[in-house]
Amino acid sequence: MRAYSQQTKPNSRRDDLIVAHVEVARRIALRVARRVPDWISVDDLIAAGMMGLAEAAHRFDEDRGEPFVAFAEKRIRGAVLDELRRGDIMPRRVRTKARQVGRAIRELEQKLGRPPEDEEIAEHLEVPVQEYRENLSKLSHVAVVEVTPEIARSEAYRTDDDVSPRAHAERTEMLRLIEEGLHRLEERDAMILSLYYNEQFTYTEIGSLLEVSESRVCQLHSRALARLRIEIHEPTEGVQR
Repeated sequence: MRAYSQQTKPNSRRDDLIVAHVEVARRIALRVARRVPDWISVDDLIAAGMMGLAEAAHRFDEDRGEPFVAFAEKRIRGAVLDELRRGDIMPRRVRTKARQVGRAIRELEQKLGRPPEDEEIAEHLEVPVQEYRENLSKLSHVAVVEVTPEIARSEAYRTDDDVSPRAHAERTEMLRLIEEGLHRLEERDAMILSLYYNEQFTYTEIGSLLEVSESRVCQLHSRALARLRIEIHEPTEGVQR
């Protein structure tokens, strides 16, 4: 919080914006905190959110016609994701598991012409079904920033005035890869990712929609994320929806 205090300079308009929207920053940080491992400090995420709010208040230009809340939310979320990335929450062994699961699902989809069952994926990976499901559980705890680490900084809260032409080109290319990857996912997988990340649905809400348990949604979310990750980093022509 010391860095936050140092960053804020006397400016009544900016200070008013910060004071009026502290709860917005806190809410966004806590929403992200619900999706990360227990060892991540919630206080650090909240502090990062406050830094993002201060930056938003400092850079906000009323003449652009964008509401402050919409402008600030992007920067707050981006600052929180930056804090997560600095913590390197995805251990190398978990990254390896994510790649293995994603490749297995893609290969089985192409072979079977349908989404594979857990038992089929476990057999393909040559592990017991229970071990496969435990691996999925671990993946779900680190999912929040793994698929798109490159966008978290450049896309989530920066404006076009803040990025270099190279960064803008990299962001555009990553967005293209994500969009193409989503189109290669099975419909259910794409829907789960959209509901969770775009619509901010909880596992419980998605479970009610799909008529499955919350724990099953957690597994399906991890499967979908691992599958998308492979399509982004190892794209193929794959199965089209």
